[in-house]
Amino acid sequence: MRILLVDDDAMALKTIGNALVERGHDVTTASDGLEALRRMSEGVPDLVVCDIQMPGMDGLAFLREARERFPEVPVILTTGDRDVDTAVAGFRGGATDYVKKPINLQELLACIESIDDEGPAKRRR
Repeated sequence: MRILLVDDDAMALKTIGNALVERGHDVTTASDGLEALRRMSEGVPDLVVCDIQMPGMDGLAFLREARERFPEVPVILTTGDRDVDTAVAGFRGGATDYVKKPINLQELLACIESIDDEGPAKRRR
């Protein structure tokens, strides 16, 4: 699966990115929402994993724009914010799933696997 990983934390990009690559995924990274949209314009991924709290274009603003331009691409949001309103805003904005930070890799992989099992045809319904 081609995954775009978006986070302003370079260590998170490296750690999570390496773990996903080790499991056979093709991973591209971006450090904010604007860079993520540019990367998506260059090649649409199968999935985006995006932090909510980032400088510049945050994850919720990115999600709104991504839904407009790439509605078929599932987005998993991540955040250290424990506020339930943040999760609700993400789902209302079209997020496919939500994972709290610090990221439990097994939880993230389970989310990715469930999205991968659906396949593109089922996600478009």
